[in-house]
Amino acid sequence: MNEYCRYVFVSLSFFIALTVLYLMRIAYPFSYLFFMTQQELTEEEALLICWMRKKRMQAAEIMVMARLLRGVSTGISGRLQCVELGIKEWKAMKKTVSFSVCVAESLKARAHRRRRTLEEIRYVTARMVKAWPDLRHKMMRSLRREDCQRILNIFPTASGRRKARIILHGICAFACRRGWAGKNPAAETPCPHVKERRVPVLTPEECRRLMTAAQEVCGGECLPAAALMLYAGVRPQEVRRLQFRHIRLEEKAALIPARHSKTGGARRVTLRPAALRYLRAFRHHSGEEPLCPAGWERKWRLVRTRAGWNNCRPWVQDVLRHTFASYHALEFRDYAGLQWEMGHQNAHLLKTRYLNMDEIKRQDARAFWLAA
Repeated sequence: MNEYCRYVFVSLSFFIALTVLYLMRIAYPFSYLFFMTQQELTEEEALLICWMRKKRMQAAEIMVMARLLRGVSTGISGRLQCVELGIKEWKAMKKTVSFSVCVAESLKARAHRRRRTLEEIRYVTARMVKAWPDLRHKMMRSLRREDCQRILNIFPTASGRRKARIILHGICAFACRRGWAGKNPAAETPCPHVKERRVPVLTPEECRRLMTAAQEVCGGECLPAAALMLYAGVRPQEVRRLQFRHIRLEEKAALIPARHSKTGGARRVTLRPAALRYLRAFRHHSGEEPLCPAGWERKWRLVRTRAGWNNCRPWVQDVLRHTFASYHALEFRDYAGLQWEMGHQNAHLLKTRYLNMDEIKRQDARAFWLAA
């Protein structure tokens, strides 16, 4: 009997002790913590432990975050600022789009640009994604300078990298304006150095043969465009967009609208006597008629062939524009006016690439402007 009573007493005492501890944990958490740890806790420590239990946070998680914050700043204000900046950056990370989406939206925003410009953007960005497939889904806000440099290295030539950098810079700038990126990482990449090659200049005799061929081939349909390219320095792509209404014979000028200009700025090109002599024969054409005839590429190639350019003597791109610039500079010595006529934003490109003074003489420039 005594053994049974002792067993009942011990069991009852143990049950009462557990009940007291449970009630203390709910009603008096501070007393419970003191009782369990056998050490005196401050009120902040006790509140922290209760908050961790309520939020079901692990102690290891709190320790990791505390260690990171202590490594950043020693004061509470600095740590709070670090947390606020982290929250701001985390929210900003949610407001972004992938590279492919950014390119598509950028093309929509540039829908008013020329078709050739849009096709060039599509081609270059497609090469970027093809060489680096993960770029398609990479978020714009996570794009770094190292990523941009990796993209540029896809292109083997310096001129290709320069063009790719211009397009990539524009896409990243568009993302910044939309709030999809904090800064433009492409702006931090070095601009590839391209050694400009000198383009040869046509001699006055070669110019005469070319203009004679333009008069004879296809009834002289290519003559107005050839005169503007050779004696006014208009770009081949710009000539193809012009109409006869842009030729103002009475004002001795040709108008290049902004939407037809390569650089996006309108300009007024002076028509000197050499150009006017050829253009006056077309003064009765309708103003809405294109300056270049239908089948321009084929007919212009026939003109060049008639003048002596072929596979053995290939035609050099933009040679007429370079010829105009060199003879203009040598004859009139008006570099500011020439820069305006050429549509350049600064004189650097004009001096480093367009002016070829080594191969021509002053009498050549005089013969060029009097050849017509």
